Amino acid sequence: MSSSNPKRILIVRFSSIGDIVLTFPVVAAIKSRFPDCKIDYVTKQNFKVLLEACPAIDDVFLLNDSLQALRRQINLAQYDAILDLHNNLRTRLLFGFHLKRVFRFPKNNFEKWLLTTFKIFPKKRTHVVERYLSTLSGLVSGWPIATATHPYSIPTAAQFDIQARFHLAPKSYVAIAIGAQFATKRMPTDLLVELVNKIKLPILLLGGIEDQVTAKEILDQSKSNKIFSAVGLTSIHESAWLVKNASALLTHDTGLMHIGASFDVPLHVIWGNTIRDFGMYPYRLEQEEVYDYEVADLPCRPCSKIGHQSCPKGHFSCMRKQDLEAIALAINEVKA
Repeated sequence: MSSSNPKRILIVRFSSIGDIVLTFPVVAAIKSRFPDCKIDYVTKQNFKVLLEACPAIDDVFLLNDSLQALRRQINLAQYDAILDLHNNLRTRLLFGFHLKRVFRFPKNNFEKWLLTTFKIFPKKRTHVVERYLSTLSGLVSGWPIATATHPYSIPTAAQFDIQARFHLAPKSYVAIAIGAQFATKRMPTDLLVELVNKIKLPILLLGGIEDQVTAKEILDQSKSNKIFSAVGLTSIHESAWLVKNASALLTHDTGLMHIGASFDVPLHVIWGNTIRDFGMYPYRLEQEEVYDYEVADLPCRPCSKIGHQSCPKGHFSCMRKQDLEAIALAINEVKA
């Protein structure tokens, strides 16, 4: 494409929470360079609400079951460029006849395969946001993009009185995101209970409806009288509001980790089967106030780029051997 100003750009990312949130810096970069450019977005129905946190997006198109129906909704000819930030078979079929205007981000699947299969690590760790942004240098010649802001604008309707609803003053509590899509990314409940009992500050548990059983077990077994739960009670934007107002966020490798990275809150990240070399770590320049906890020198780790519903080896050492004392100490006395 020439270096003339693009008038309309289409971004495509079907899922999931973290991946979509990490496309927001691309929107910010485009708006910073071309304030009058219209930016439309294609995603799945389940993730439409997330885009409310990126008000610079104009029109949203939804993938349901049919690519053909989606194609009929979108006038692809009106776009100066299409940024395919999902880059899978579906997106290739969707834009098959518009290749000259499609810019796809590198998924680095071969490198990920080498990492999970042979434990061959990349020479350089590259964040997925950097790979998303690389599509822009192809869009406009001479536009190198190295870094960008990470905006997440919480809708006004989701900004509620935390004290009135959960009896906690802002910045007085540690938010703990207890869930993750795959079990090998989640600390087992018994260890979460042990960890919660070591934290001295008030605690607010966060998670979805699917995490309510785990939350109840933690509440029932905890010795603390300063533990509260918002699990299953808040929307994604309300959860973001609770994270923004926390003194610290303790989280697994999950969507709330990426949302939390956009706020001025210390992040304590517990890594299980996944590792930062996949490029899906908190997006913060210089990794300020990001504290990572992982079991080093496990020959089986990473076992997957996304996760499993049970440990393939059966021992689950990447979580079972976490140093709970060190995590609690960091939150209690050093970095919260």
